[in-house]
Amino acid sequence: MSLLIGFLDTAGLDDIQRPDKTCALAAARKQGFAAPVVLRWPRGQAWWFATADCIRGSGAVLQQGNRFAAYVGSVHWQGLTGAALLNRLLAEFERPQDMPLLDFSGAFAMLFGGASGVHLFVDAVGIQKIYHSEERKVFSTSFLVCRSMLTRARAHRQRAQEYVLLGGSHGLETAVEGVRVLDPTCTLELQSMTSGLLHSPQRWRAPCAFTSSEEAVDGLALRLTADFRGMVQAFGGNIGMALSGGFDSRLLLAALDHIGIEPTLFVYGGSDDEDVKVARRVADSMKLPINVVDKGTVNDRQAPLDDNGLARSISFLDGLPTDGAFDRGADRITRLEQVQGGRLNLNGGGGEILRNFFYLPDRRYTAADVVSAFYSNWLPQAIGSNEEKHAFKRGMVASILASLGLAGLDAEAADWPLARTDVELIYSLLRLRFWMGRNNTVAARHGAFLTPLVQPRLIQLAAALPMQWKDFGQLEAKLIHHLSPRVAATVSNYGFNFTSGPGLRHRLALRATMHRPLALRSRSAPLKRL
Repeated sequence: MSLLIGFLDTAGLDDIQRPDKTCALAAARKQGFAAPVVLRWPRGQAWWFATADCIRGSGAVLQQGNRFAAYVGSVHWQGLTGAALLNRLLAEFERPQDMPLLDFSGAFAMLFGGASGVHLFVDAVGIQKIYHSEERKVFSTSFLVCRSMLTRARAHRQRAQEYVLLGGSHGLETAVEGVRVLDPTCTLELQSMTSGLLHSPQRWRAPCAFTSSEEAVDGLALRLTADFRGMVQAFGGNIGMALSGGFDSRLLLAALDHIGIEPTLFVYGGSDDEDVKVARRVADSMKLPINVVDKGTVNDRQAPLDDNGLARSISFLDGLPTDGAFDRGADRITRLEQVQGGRLNLNGGGGEILRNFFYLPDRRYTAADVVSAFYSNWLPQAIGSNEEKHAFKRGMVASILASLGLAGLDAEAADWPLARTDVELIYSLLRLRFWMGRNNTVAARHGAFLTPLVQPRLIQLAAALPMQWKDFGQLEAKLIHHLSPRVAATVSNYGFNFTSGPGLRHRLALRATMHRPLALRSRSAPLKRL
């Protein structure tokens, strides 16, 4: 993606030698970003940096007199992206509250300035992050830029534990004290420093739009087809995607095949991996070439990791690596290859909205139940004291309630069972926002990247679907077949193809997980170790 840094102050805004600007510019240059475009307004200014070393990159900036707009990440709406999208927004809207943001697809952070003020906000799901310093004088889409503002860094214990044990920090605090995340549900007006609710959690709650699973498949297929056509209209047909043996990448391929697009395919793993074998069968059946990428082999060709290599890895990944920073270069090399030549890279992440992601039977659950079922899969030794273990779980419960807009509940009300649709929204508004968003943000730093199954309207529809339609992946299998019978016909790594749908063995295996008592699921890590 491009990089955005905003500075707020009434004095010295044009002084490049100001300490915060010096630190920010050094941090941006260390990450490979060159000279920025500067946007100014009373009491503040912003720097927008183009994507480094990429033909198309991601994001855009546009100035029209005293109005301007800039964004980072990848987004499209009604077949528009980049400067064309910003031109349309500036022509039709005065502020983000007026925009149909639930109809925008992609992950982005946007600065929108005009007569109504200078507004800073993110996509409806909140996948793209805007970090800020504790005193809210510097905002940036780069964690390392805000980290550079600190004279001394200390770990935020709860969020650092979540980062290590769960793969991401699940709240507005980061793993480092003094660096926070802008509330993704709000827009911040930078002249008055006032927040306004933009993405109310209540907007995600809607009745089921379909009366049968067949009607749901038809409706979801229409939604996906329209969105993929708009995506191709905006970005063009130069599209690449990873293919595996599972549901979600097959759904991506089926949607592309449905509209006549042949993507550049690749698969990660060694030649004997099941994902590779299945992906090759699918590609062969469609007469498409596929590139097998073994990251282990790529790393073997690189020089041994030293201090310089580690620093380069941390800068490339903005200090928040998804798979660890101790990588000799395979992660960096493969991410850059995916977007070479201006190619749009797609990932099937988030397709679990169409399945029973938490593997829970169809009933109500409290936030604490969800933490026990899914967010307690770590060894007890990882956290020293029982008091701290309980604090960790209470923190996750609080994050779940906050994501659902229920943070105001008292301690007793926090134990109330949630509607099953709200349990489904936890996946989108917590896991996608704070876990999957890390990888999206890193991938988009270096080119055009989308997870097109994470459309706000699709999330809204999927959360309300009856669980019996979604269980075992049967609805997603029908959707794949509806969009492209030939993509569905090849076997998956679950032992069945998506034409016949989930087999008995797959259903029994999932039932064993779904009906396992929560108390047992919360102890799964030590039991596996035994």
